[in-house]
Amino acid sequence: MSDTTKYRERSGRSRPPESRPVETPELQARIPCRGRTAGEILSEVAEALSQAAARGRDPLIVLEDLGQLRDSVSTLIKGLSRLLVGYPRNVTFWESSGYTEAFLSVMEGRGPHAGS
Repeated sequence: MSDTTKYRERSGRSRPPESRPVETPELQARIPCRGRTAGEILSEVAEALSQAAARGRDPLIVLEDLGQLRDSVSTLIKGLSRLLVGYPRNVTFWESSGYTEAFLSVMEGRGPHAGS
């Protein structure tokens, strides 16, 4: 007997209840970086931060192809730092190149010259 048939027998209804989408605490924004400037990326990040704040959710920013940025990654990271000063929510960044992890490691004092 199928799950739908079991449901119909128990409830007298002809179809299962609608499943509700699971609400995650984070609002994800995927931002392609390939061939784009830091300014273009920062503009999209600022918009994503505004949307997340308006919805009362923490932003998850996914930077796609960061290694293919047409600009300096350090320029982008400096701009991100300026955008985040005073931002009222937790922000998570994800990217696969390792650039941001290396930057954060140095900022946290875990870099190769930490403690020297």
